[in-house]
Amino acid sequence: MKRFSLYTLLLTLICAACNPVEPVPNDSLSILSGVTNSTLNFDGEAGSQSSFSISSKLAWEILDTPGVEYSPASGEATDKVTITATVKDANLTLQTRKLGDVVIRLSRTRFTGIEAHQKPLIILDEQYQESISIAAEQGKATNITFECKSSDFEVITEGDILCTKAKSAGTNKYSISVSATKDNLTAAPNRAGYIGFKVNGQRLEGKIAVIQKSAITFDCSRILINGTAEATKVLNINTPFDFTVSSSSTLLTATRGDGQSLILQSKERNSSNKERKIAELTITLKDNPACKASIEVWQRKERADHALLFYFLGTSLKNYFQSNLTMVESVASKGLLDNSRVIVFLQNSTTRGSMFEIYYDSGLKSVLREHIADYELPAIYNEQMLATIMKNLVAAAPATEYGLYIGSHGKGWIPKVESNTGMTTFQAAIEERIWMPAPGAAMVRHIGDNTSTQLNTTEVAQAIASTGVHLNYMIFDVCYMSNVESAYDLKNVTDYILASPCEVMAAGMPYTEMIPIMVSNTPLKERLDSAAETFVEYYKKTQSGIYSSACSAVINCKELEALAQCVKQTNMHMKDIDPETIQVYDGVSSSRNPTHIFFDIEDYITQSCTDSNAVKAFTDQLSRTLSGQHHTKSFYSAYNNKANPITFYSGLTTSAPIMLNTASAYRDDWQTTAWYKATH
Repeated sequence: MKRFSLYTLLLTLICAACNPVEPVPNDSLSILSGVTNSTLNFDGEAGSQSSFSISSKLAWEILDTPGVEYSPASGEATDKVTITATVKDANLTLQTRKLGDVVIRLSRTRFTGIEAHQKPLIILDEQYQESISIAAEQGKATNITFECKSSDFEVITEGDILCTKAKSAGTNKYSISVSATKDNLTAAPNRAGYIGFKVNGQRLEGKIAVIQKSAITFDCSRILINGTAEATKVLNINTPFDFTVSSSSTLLTATRGDGQSLILQSKERNSSNKERKIAELTITLKDNPACKASIEVWQRKERADHALLFYFLGTSLKNYFQSNLTMVESVASKGLLDNSRVIVFLQNSTTRGSMFEIYYDSGLKSVLREHIADYELPAIYNEQMLATIMKNLVAAAPATEYGLYIGSHGKGWIPKVESNTGMTTFQAAIEERIWMPAPGAAMVRHIGDNTSTQLNTTEVAQAIASTGVHLNYMIFDVCYMSNVESAYDLKNVTDYILASPCEVMAAGMPYTEMIPIMVSNTPLKERLDSAAETFVEYYKKTQSGIYSSACSAVINCKELEALAQCVKQTNMHMKDIDPETIQVYDGVSSSRNPTHIFFDIEDYITQSCTDSNAVKAFTDQLSRTLSGQHHTKSFYSAYNNKANPITFYSGLTTSAPIMLNTASAYRDDWQTTAWYKATH
């Protein structure tokens, strides 16, 4: 008997070796729907159901999940089957709980990776799930909202707090107000009580702590004041109570301002090469002198190494601007700004804008946006508005190096539509039609959202000049700004311009990569060239299709006058050519306009000029004027909604070829530009 058993076992093993079990194919099972982020979600009530669909090439079976029943729980191979899962018990906690894994067995293989989660019966806003913060002042209410499918619920309070009766805030949504019954006159947060819940007569496990804020708080861990003598700063004291203030230093005065604010003023400039502590302010409650809070005042270097001034204009790109600023904040959070300042003007609505500083507070370990000023914007934007903003941007951050970053829509040198130009409404309408994106076009950055918010490049130059500060560089996160006409208008207010000759995709430039380059201590031209390359490489590596579109160039404004003289010489030896043979950087050529507007300046002159010596002098000078020239294989234009090939690239455009066609838009306007007058 034993011999027979051994023989049978050996025979079985031999057969198994000759006929191995087929492995289950990787694509045997697919989850078709009902599972979000690998999670099967249930509501908090007992009997709550959730459905999901699968396809299977083999017979399948769902193994037990604690507290969950499945129907059907097994089946044969199928293209699609919908499974209904039912949770047995209510979730009597205040947190989402994991019920277990959803395990599906095929043959000898178990498929996992899906978790069954059950929401609580009371769903609090995420910010209130652990604790609720309320004011130090008694009776000052904090509103909180929550969801509950059952109308049979009760809010339970413990401690020195009051809670209003729940009010409806929408379908299955409710709001309550929580306040303290006594003031917290101490310098530390106070646990005033707890909030709990009953649902359908059952007390939920857990409760939410209600924390009463300390009597005095600050928005930052220390105060930073500019390094100049008599620099001022407003400090808001977060307290509902009356207080006195004392200072440990004679280098700073602190006087009461409006409301609960202090006006701080430095007495001396900081001529050292680093920040210095100049005072410690102590705030004392009048009603409780034992309650004190102190904050240090530090004075920056007299001049920062770098001032990065951001001017973001327009509302249609608002979400993209916020994304850009998040990138800047990411750089700040890593401590990479160091001795640099970031000041931002951001348009908040059609009529309002605000200015603030972005910096990293090492004490709080967070990035802050410190408010500087608010602005009422005129119905029609003008040079005076821009000059005011520019002066404030510059004054907010005295620096050794100034860089201005402009984010907006733009049309290069093309003049804005003005009622006093003598242009008829009909003519204006014809020209504005040129700038209508094609149907279905992707979003791009084309300065101003519409005709009432546009500014001429000459106005931008005059506004910058009015600040009394010469910019070291300008970076245009704007369409079409690497054109020689615009650069020539701006040559006296900045040393360098980094811009694109074509349209810039709405997402704009990758500031996470570019800002660390621009605040480094390498020579400025090297930084700009590297930033220009980084901009283009970002779109090459991270985008595809029409979105892989970026072009860059760095213009040395000190070389533009010499370039103009070279072009003036070439203009004495020009022949007519077909404009269609010149590399262009726009998609506006259509029935609305017979020609393009932005042409590659080198391609145009080398094709058109008949004097080889003049051409060589021009190209030699152009190489001294331009650097940082990089491009994707094509550029996208919203005006023809396609990727347009790049076969020749200098990185700088001119609109001179529009003169070759008498029907071209803006011919008369172009002849009024400073560039035209310098080259003819």
